Amino acid sequence: MENLSYISLSHQTALKRQMDVVANNIANMSTPGFKSQSVLFEEYVQNAGHGDKDPTGKFSQVLDRATWRNMDQGSLSMTGNPLDMAITGDAYFAIETEAGPRYTRAGNFSLNDRGEIVTAKGHLVEGEGGALQIPEGDSQIKIDKQGNLSTESGQIAKVRLVSFDNPQDLIATGDGMFRAEPGTEQDAPEGTEITQGALEGSNVKSIVEMTRMIDVLRTYQQVQKMVQGDHDRQRSAIRTLSQVN
Repeated sequence: MENLSYISLSHQTALKRQMDVVANNIANMSTPGFKSQSVLFEEYVQNAGHGDKDPTGKFSQVLDRATWRNMDQGSLSMTGNPLDMAITGDAYFAIETEAGPRYTRAGNFSLNDRGEIVTAKGHLVEGEGGALQIPEGDSQIKIDKQGNLSTESGQIAKVRLVSFDNPQDLIATGDGMFRAEPGTEQDAPEGTEITQGALEGSNVKSIVEMTRMIDVLRTYQQVQKMVQGDHDRQRSAIRTLSQVN
């Protein structure tokens, strides 16, 4: 395979990865607490087999090294649901799952049949002393900015918020949740607040993502056109050489 084919293939592979990320951003424009992602590209040099000291035997390719999340705060929308919570600041809700602790910014919570506050998938939302459970018969649920949970029975718990030195290290596990390496979580920074009856929206900018999708598609088509042109060149050369007597 010629150098042009290698370069084009690496470019198209990277563009496909970028298109997947853009499509995922667009699909999650309405997902509470979702953070948009971008692809981190890196150039690497491939040896074409002419020796390490031969500069003409090397060519540059592109590699999609990783993805990173835009951690900007999403806009808050009021829902009126007393169990909905939105975080303002660099923190996450702590969630208890069968697979271990998980963390999320999506605060669309509800009550299970035991009166415990749970996620949309039924996982327990953690308080500082365990699960957040509403006493049977209580209906006046109030959560202040510090996360103190109270009902007509008085204060009963406090919502547990955690933060991380580098949120980019969090690993997505689906459903808007993340897992972290043990021991990396810490208390939420001072000034972090909870807004009851609200949800943090996705920080995806629809116009930006649609523009990015069009740009990726056009670039892919340009690379494909270049590959086709080189293919036509080779085919023409073979046809010409085969006619030489």
